[in-house]
Amino acid sequence: MKKLMIVLLILAAAGVAAYFMTPSMEDIVKTVVHKYGSQVTGTEVNLGGFRLDIFNGEVEVKKLTVANPQNYSQPNIMSVGRVAVKVNLKSLLDKTIVIENVEVEKPEITYELLSVTQNNLSQLLENIKKNTAKADKKAAAEPAEKDAKEESKAGEGKKVVINRLKVAGGSINVAASLAGHAASASVPLPEIKMQDIGKEKNNNGASIADTLSAVLQKIFNTAYDTVLSSKLADLKGAAEDSLNSVVDSVKEKSGLKDWFGFGK
Repeated sequence: MKKLMIVLLILAAAGVAAYFMTPSMEDIVKTVVHKYGSQVTGTEVNLGGFRLDIFNGEVEVKKLTVANPQNYSQPNIMSVGRVAVKVNLKSLLDKTIVIENVEVEKPEITYELLSVTQNNLSQLLENIKKNTAKADKKAAAEPAEKDAKEESKAGEGKKVVINRLKVAGGSINVAASLAGHAASASVPLPEIKMQDIGKEKNNNGASIADTLSAVLQKIFNTAYDTVLSSKLADLKGAAEDSLNSVVDSVKEKSGLKDWFGFGK
């Protein structure tokens, strides 16, 4: 009977702790996602919802968005309705957090052609490459030992290993807009699977920035390659044809075609 009471008291204490921890945990997760995501991509990265099941180590993230680089018409280059995460609870007390499984459900990616030589996916991938190298250089220059209080702030100093990650049910919206004349289409994003992310760092895990970088690069590279292989990137030709048709129509109506020798 005494043992049963002890178990019940422990469960009750855990329940109270979970009740009070969840709001603060949500703030921490939102801060970490925004800080490191924005640092890596060079654009705003935010999440709208968070749910924690502390007893099972399950986290549900909702409305994750990655903003487009500047000068593009669409607000986001990627939006995700739901991300399900399974965490090894024991690892939360260690230097390296072990994430057993991540499932990214139905991400919507926008490929936008700003000009014949500019598109948002290429630009974001370049941002990720440059910013990750910058973050690694900064980390290498910092002292090996940090103040424990500073390390605990917003998850700083923690390493991460992701055992399995799957991205499924995604789509890519492709748009070309030249001089205000647009063409659009869509194509499915192939299923993406990754394993042992961060374990290449001597099994000690990678930094949060490096982990986010690896995942985002994989997703956006897959999207970019899919667009190119589907030849949907040729939408620039459709937009150009649309623009040329309008220009030709204006020339015909105004009589400028023959006047300036366009008809020759």
